Parts: sequence; structure tokens; C-alpha cells
Amino acid sequence: MLTRDKLSADQWRAVRNTPHHVIVAVSATGGSPFDEMLERSAGLQGIVDAMHSTHPLVREIADSTQIMQAQDEIREWYYTLPDAQRIPSTLQQKALDSMRDAVGAVRAHGTDEDVLQYAEFVLSTAHRVATAAREGDLFGVGGQLVSVGEQEFITKLKQLSQPQQR
Repeated sequence: MLTRDKLSADQWRAVRNTPHHVIVAVSATGGSPFDEMLERSAGLQGIVDAMHSTHPLVREIADSTQIMQAQDEIREWYYTLPDAQRIPSTLQQKALDSMRDAVGAVRAHGTDEDVLQYAEFVLSTAHRVATAAREGDLFGVGGQLVSVGEQEFITKLKQLSQPQQR
């Protein structure tokens, strides 16, 4: 099984930061500021829960020091963006680029099982964020559990983690 020590510092950063980028990208897709708060909290809990993973790479992402470093780097990146670029499409593109880099690193140094475990972790985190709050509801009535924008983004993430044709 792939472990952190087999990755370069840049590869580890991509692997570690991708779930955090995905949380921000999914939660920014729509909904109220309160919805975003609920969704980001659910996503972070998904990362923390990874401490119980059977995969060592996923478990390492859940280390509290790694979570704090990832959040600091995401925050630093976000606040360097001009206000006009702090929009869902920019956040989603960053998350997709990060996912592409992370899956590429895992694929280069690990096995298909490593890629599957990592991708499943990121996708389950994205789904957890998407289902944490209903979009378009009024005091919890009506709305959609997963918005069209969230589903489209999750589909793009899933495509990046598909096995490569040999």
C-alpha cells in the first residue's frame, strides 16, 4: 500500500489538499452562507473520520497536523485570488486540477487499489458535503438534496479517478 514517504513534497501536498479543495468547491456551488457552513463542517468531519481508514495514505490525510496545514494552504491560496475570481467555477477548477495531480501521483507510485481507495475517499467526502444541506429549501421544506451543479462537479471528479486504459 502506498504511503506518504513514497511521494515527493509537491505530490503529498496535492494528495493532502485535494479533499479540502473539493469541500470548498462543492460547498460554493450554491445555497446560503448557512448551507455552506453546514457543508464545510460535514466535509471536514469526513476528513477527520478518515483516521479510521484501513489505507495508510488516507489515514495520514486525517492527521490533525496535516489537516491544519492543508487548511492553511487552502486559505492562503483563496485569499490571494482577486475578489472577482472567488467564484464557484474558479474553486471547482482548482479542485479538479488538484484531483488530477493527486490521482496522477497516487497512480505513479501506487497500485490500482491505492488509486481506488484514495478516489473513493475524495468522492465520498464530496458526496458528504453535497448532502449536508438542501439547496433551495425554505426552513427545511422543499429544495434539492444534491443540486445539479454539485452533481455535475462530482461527476467530473469521478471521471478523473477512472482507471487508465492500458
